[in-house]
Amino acid sequence: MPPELAALQDWMQEAILAASDRGARAHVHGDNRLTAEERVQIYARGYRQRLIECLEREYPLLAALAGPTAFGLFAQGYVAARPSRSYTLYDFGAGFPAWLEASRPAGGAQDVGAIPAALARIERTKAEVHRARGIERGAPAWPGMDPVLAELLALAATRRWYRPDSARLLALPFDFGEMLATGEPIPPRPEPMLLAVVRAQYRIACLPLEPWQYDWLAVLPDDPARAVPLPDDARISLWLPFATAHGLAAPG
Repeated sequence: MPPELAALQDWMQEAILAASDRGARAHVHGDNRLTAEERVQIYARGYRQRLIECLEREYPLLAALAGPTAFGLFAQGYVAARPSRSYTLYDFGAGFPAWLEASRPAGGAQDVGAIPAALARIERTKAEVHRARGIERGAPAWPGMDPVLAELLALAATRRWYRPDSARLLALPFDFGEMLATGEPIPPRPEPMLLAVVRAQYRIACLPLEPWQYDWLAVLPDDPARAVPLPDDARISLWLPFATAHGLAAPG
């Protein structure tokens, strides 16, 4: 590649990422219809709009709950603060929940201003679970399994267990249960929620957890080689068929 072409490409990339038309006249021809600066801004605006559309698709519940105006402000602020530096748009949205949390008005964990970041955490986790290493190619038991097998599984106290990478745990300051169940942008209740985002048989689910369920899953290793025995807890033994069927835990 000629050095002058490489330099031009570098300038164009930086101009679009930064939405800056500095130096435009040295690299772009203008005419009586559009100046050099206006031509650069067309590309910059189009690029940023594409990034905003990607965020809308990755965070559909947040976009619906916030509305187009508020979500647009969130997205524009994030695009300006965190320009994409990766070859894949999957990486671009990864920092959105943390940016929402860092940029929200000061207040408590259950203030209204904390809702966008909490909801974004759920939606980003769903995207990560979609790509996570799962157990579908193994031999797990899924919903609809034979009841006899479920009974045998419940008695498998001698086996060792781990939490697959495709099962992620969230401790949230709001209860999004109704929204997650209906898919509608229903405002959450200001109550803590323990949630598992999990993939089973290539389907993603958001499962509310009791504190003892969350605590057990949280201490399970994520490596089958380090799987641990069941604790001496009748509740976990009885819940084990459900946990295994939904991909929350797997035998090592």
